[in-house]
Amino acid sequence: MKFLSLLAATLALVATSASADPSVEGLNLPAMSKHPLSMQRRDAILNRRNPAAKPRIVKRHSRGSKRSCKARTTNAANGVAAKTDASSQQNNQKHTTTQAQAQAQSQSEAKSQSQSESKSQSESKSDSNSSSNSNSNSNSNDSQSSSSGKTDSSAGSNAKAASTSSSSSSSSSAASGAGLFGVVAGNCGASGANNDQPNGSQSWLNCGVTSGGWNPPKLQLDQLKIISSTQAADSPVFAPCKDVLWAFQAAEKAHNIPATVLMSFAMQESTCNPGATGGNGEQGLMQITPDKCGGAPNGNCKDPWFNVDTGAKYFKTVLDQSGGSVLQAIGQYNGWQIGLTVQSATAARWQGHCFAQNNLDYLYQMLNGWFLGKANTYSMGTYKNLAMC
Repeated sequence: MKFLSLLAATLALVATSASADPSVEGLNLPAMSKHPLSMQRRDAILNRRNPAAKPRIVKRHSRGSKRSCKARTTNAANGVAAKTDASSQQNNQKHTTTQAQAQAQSQSEAKSQSQSESKSQSESKSDSNSSSNSNSNSNSNDSQSSSSGKTDSSAGSNAKAASTSSSSSSSSSAASGAGLFGVVAGNCGASGANNDQPNGSQSWLNCGVTSGGWNPPKLQLDQLKIISSTQAADSPVFAPCKDVLWAFQAAEKAHNIPATVLMSFAMQESTCNPGATGGNGEQGLMQITPDKCGGAPNGNCKDPWFNVDTGAKYFKTVLDQSGGSVLQAIGQYNGWQIGLTVQSATAARWQGHCFAQNNLDYLYQMLNGWFLGKANTYSMGTYKNLAMC
């Protein structure tokens, strides 16, 4: 655009000079035109007329300047290309560095995850070894042969034969507590807990029955050592409950009472026999008294689901009413009351109703026998007052 503007200005000057000089009009100059050939012819005519004058039109660029411009353009292009290459190399280096960092971070995370998995496996193995040692100790303590002594009712004679096959359980509730080691309770003193009786000695559980009346220590259910329902289901001790395991699992979910506790009641009361009838008319697995059979399906109080659910509901109600005192609730399931004595517990024996006695070994058998899955539970305890029936 600058070149065209300068050319237009030059042509205007030449036109002005020509019109001012009369001699130019007689030279028969070609018409004004912007075409290069027309301009050259006009310059030639004017230069011949006045050879000493400088050419009226001078080219803006010589060949040398064109080469110089071209060189500068080429160098500039090469410079841009060089800068582009340098920038590309820098970007490639940054990308490579970023990839290396990401790879290093990924390897670090993989290593950390591997260490975490290794630690978890180690802890799992440690727990497994601990469980194995615990089971070994329990088996050594239970090495005595099982006795099929009488239960709290005459239902023991109708019990199913024990099956040694294992069963799987969908419930995986863990043992509630570690036991009563080191526990001291008021007038009852120290619990007397040891590896063979982690839930307390019999004299401590029966505190007061020989002097002034039963006044049990205040304990919560989660303080007691109880095997999980999975362990109970897999144990030959609870094999009679295998066919109705589902009923105990359903009651556990409904009333938040561990299935092992409910199966322990069933083993203690009826040897887990759904068809059992007690000496006082008690019904089924949990030996429900007739006054609690209202609403049974088709009037059948021995229906496994109804029977277990009713027993669990009754125990949960008594437990709540006693402020969570688990010993009082378990004892009351067998008819114990606060203030019970040996004389009142065995009075029915002398009245011709031997099986109507309160089993004075009940708490000890439940807590240190069935709750731990021991095979010799029926023979445990020191009173054995029902064995005389």
